Amino acid sequence: MIAEDKINEIREAARISEFISSHVELRRAGRSLKGLCPFHEEKTPSFSVNDDGGFYHCFGCGEGGNVFKFIMALEGLSFPEAVRKVADRCGIELPEERGSAGGPVRKDLFALLDSVAGYYRRVLLETPAGESWLEYLAARGINEKSSDSFMLGAAPDSGAGLLRWLKQQGADLEQAQSLGLVTRRQGRTVDSFRSRLMFPLRDNQGRVVGFAGRKGETAEGPKYINSVESSVYHKGRVLYGLDLARTAVRDKGFALLVEGYTDVIALHQVGMENVVATCGTALTAEQVKLLKRFSSEMITLFDGDEAGSRAAGRSFPVFMEAGVWARGLSLPADADPDSFVRERGVEALAELLGGAGPLVDIWLRQLTGQAADTASMARAASDLSSLLKKVQDPFEYDLLLRKASVWTGISEKVLRGQAAPTPQKRAARGAESLGGAAGLDELLVTLLLSDPSLAASVAEAGALDRMENGPFRQVASDLLQASSRADAADQLAALPSDLGARVAQRLNEGVYSDTNVARRALGDCLSGLERRQRKAINRERLLELKRAEESGSDIAAISGMGDWKSSRMSDGE
Repeated sequence: MIAEDKINEIREAARISEFISSHVELRRAGRSLKGLCPFHEEKTPSFSVNDDGGFYHCFGCGEGGNVFKFIMALEGLSFPEAVRKVADRCGIELPEERGSAGGPVRKDLFALLDSVAGYYRRVLLETPAGESWLEYLAARGINEKSSDSFMLGAAPDSGAGLLRWLKQQGADLEQAQSLGLVTRRQGRTVDSFRSRLMFPLRDNQGRVVGFAGRKGETAEGPKYINSVESSVYHKGRVLYGLDLARTAVRDKGFALLVEGYTDVIALHQVGMENVVATCGTALTAEQVKLLKRFSSEMITLFDGDEAGSRAAGRSFPVFMEAGVWARGLSLPADADPDSFVRERGVEALAELLGGAGPLVDIWLRQLTGQAADTASMARAASDLSSLLKKVQDPFEYDLLLRKASVWTGISEKVLRGQAAPTPQKRAARGAESLGGAAGLDELLVTLLLSDPSLAASVAEAGALDRMENGPFRQVASDLLQASSRADAADQLAALPSDLGARVAQRLNEGVYSDTNVARRALGDCLSGLERRQRKAINRERLLELKRAEESGSDIAAISGMGDWKSSRMSDGE
């Protein structure tokens, strides 16, 4: 159990944008930062990050929170794990974790996978079993630096080398089996990988989550085998090389997607570091969405054979499902990115990439090319309609429909009639609809979140008793009672979504970040609250007078009426 004051210390020490920028491409927008929301599909950035307040908020879907909540949501961590990750990044020491739910097991799995990657690495570099694979890497032009960056290794020939090493290390063999490192075969435990070049598969944090093993040129069996899926490895959610590519993807403004592990390494080695590959599976929408956190511009670069061309075409609907209008490029026949860059150089590849065209053209060419008769063309049109119905962006819909009409010969009118987009619920109101002047209660909460030092003046003025809006009053009460700087994300979450969005917008505008401006605004706010309360009292007293007159009651007998009349005269009313 981590103490509350320690959690607050860690939260206040963390610069939230540094953690979010690992997942979302952020750009400066006034005092805040903006990017595409990782929690819902959008074309225009509505995801805002406020370093001063330590919170993020999406004005499109309403998601918001602090640094811990973001890491929990995006990286699948428990709260204690998220706190520990932030503490480690901030250099704050915490007691060793003892038995928190799910924490130790997950941590142990990552530690075991990392140690096995080290074992395979030593087999490659220090044993006879690795000699042939070192020769293979040299022949493929993969140098020692690249081999080390990607942690390449080798599985021994014996079929029990890893098992013996795990026993020597006192490793948990049940955990090893759950991760697919060893397996039960004919009543005995053996290594899952044998006589293979090993490629550690890492998540976007650089943690080893599994392995891919390549067989030798003359060996039997499938060319590649991958780790079984586990609690830490889901092949449809991992992209090979993303941990090393994500910074380059953001910097260059686009991601390059290839088919093979060695293609990634070869291109990375020549300076084209914004490249990733799938991990033993066809491209998935989850992988595209993962990549989209770093850039929405993507180019597929598949092999120049027929299989590569088919793979490029099949990927288009996947990109569309993830909301990405990708481009595609097919290499010359029988070439792959690895061989192409070794034979012709990175400059030739960069020139080719400049001419990458819309991936939709490749898909439509394949779709209609397979339609040799009326029946098959009708099936192709049906496939087109299914995809068009999923396209929500009106510009993308219109472009795809026009292209589809050209390739199929079916009129736009017919396609439009059969493939109208499926209506979707509108997202929560965006920042543009939150305009208008802030009310007094909203202004007071905004000021308290902007500058906690104002709390003493607010308490002294008795402003809490003059607030009318229940949610704002509760937040103001919590802020006045807080012993340390309150978590802005928690306070925003306590408000109804529309009110929380309004306050988040005010904080992002940074109008009250200047202490002098904030204090002047507070003075006006407190005066306004007092006037509003006085007017409410006046209205109530006037109603009492009217009721007394109508009922024939003695006005002088109404409690406090004399004092009220005197105060109205002194106010000039």
